[in-house]
Order: sequence, then C-alpha cells, then structure tokens
Amino acid sequence: MLTLDSYADKSFELWPGKLRFAASGPDSHAAIEAGLDAVRVIAESLMSDADLLSRGSFDILPRGGAARHALDAARVFTQASGAQVSPPLLVALPGAVCDEVLRAMRHAGKLSFAVAALGDALAFHVAGVVLPSDLVSLPLLTGEFVQALGARIGEGGVALSGANRHFPTSGVADLVAVQSDSAAQAALVAAALSDAMTWAPAKKSTRRIADPLVARAYEGHVRADATGLMPPEDIWETLSKGVKCATVLREKRQLHACAFGLKGRGRIVGPLAGDRLLRFGVSEWR
Repeated sequence: MLTLDSYADKSFELWPGKLRFAASGPDSHAAIEAGLDAVRVIAESLMSDADLLSRGSFDILPRGGAARHALDAARVFTQASGAQVSPPLLVALPGAVCDEVLRAMRHAGKLSFAVAALGDALAFHVAGVVLPSDLVSLPLLTGEFVQALGARIGEGGVALSGANRHFPTSGVADLVAVQSDSAAQAALVAAALSDAMTWAPAKKSTRRIADPLVARAYEGHVRADATGLMPPEDIWETLSKGVKCATVLREKRQLHACAFGLKGRGRIVGPLAGDRLLRFGVSEWR
C-alpha cells in the first residue's frame, strides 16, 4: 500500500495543453524535481521546434531533444510501415516531450511508478503493479488504457487518436488507443491507424483548425467530417480496416496492443482487458 509521502505529481502548461507527471516510490519527489528541470529545458525550444516540424520536412535540425526524438521516431515509423503517406511529423512531438520528461524522472532514483502525459500521449514506467491511486492525476482515457494493459507492463508509451482529438484524422474512428515502445511512436501509430479507418460515405471536413501549428501540418491532408449513423456491416468493415493495419504494424514491432472504438462497438489487438475500458464507450469488444 502506498503511503502519502511516496506519491507526488505536478502539472505544467505546455503546448498543446497541460503536461501532467507523477511518480511513486522512494525517490518520487526527486523524480518530480527532475521532471520540472526537464520541462524547463524543453520549453525553451519547444515552439520554434514545433514550427519546424509543422512544415513536414525531415531535412531540419531541431534545437531540442524532444523534437529530435520526434523526428527519429517518425523516420523509424516511415521506414517500418512502408507507408507512402505517414502522419505529419508534428503528431509525434507531444509524445516525445512525455518520453523526455519520463527519462529525466527515471534517472532521479528508485521508482515503482512514473508517468508523463501531454495532450493525447503518455509515457509510463511501471516496476510493479499499476494501482488506481497512481493514475488519479492523469487524463481519464489514457489512464484507463494503461490499467487495461494489466500488471507488470514495464516501460513505454500510450497515445490516442480519432474524432475530436487534438490532431485531425482522415478516418471515422471515434477512438484509437495504442501502446508502443515510446509515446512518440505510439502517437504516430495511433494516427496512422485512425487514418486507415476510412468510410466512403463520410464527407470531407472544411472546418478551420484552431491550432495554427496543426493547421499548417495538415495542409493538403484529407480530414473526415463527423459521421452520423452507420450501418452495422459498415461499422464492422471499418473496424476491420484498423485491425488489419494494426496486425501488420504489430508484426513490424511498431505497437504492442491497441483498441478501436466506433459507434459503440470495438476491436482489440494484443493483450488488453476490454472489460476495463469502460470510458471508451464500447458495449462489445471482439
């Protein structure tokens, strides 16, 4: 059982939202201080590096370690997936920030649990079993997905994509959640899986993107508009597109597990407990 002084957390306003990080274990408070130091360094170059990444070219030299990590993750994903059209580079940056903050926290000492979350991405370290008390300060969906991964999951990243997330998609999935080796990698994979879940009758979105960096990154990308009712057979076929793509990427070691939600139905790939994904709004997992 955790004692109160073994758990610590902090939050920090940072593009594209609020960075939250937490730790439990003997050196949890030292880990939080290390995380704060890492955030201060990242913040110095984050916006200028985000501007570079939003332009979509691999031929850049970012100042910050998080942006360089995002660029490396995108190169690895593009090479492994063989996709002619990959998610914009900017998609990997919030996850890369999480990875960098978590790395700094891990170096601070002995921890049983550590996590950093920003936007739709989360990086985690679990030395034992994830307890509900470890996730109290985290976004509900990402925290719930970490719990659904089960005991002794080690270290890695989680990311969400789909409708109404910060980064748009060309697919119609309500929600895609992915576990990978890093949060930057998970963000790219989640975006790619969401994009794969297209539905022919869906209309293209012409809505303005509020975040100017995201708007630039998605120039020329097809974005799906909100969909209404879908026939049950179309829901199943669209979910199957995501599963097929996920299976290929899992064989190429780009993801460990993922979950798809669409119109109250879902699919799971990899070791996941679907009955723990209550907030995903899915009544049936297959």
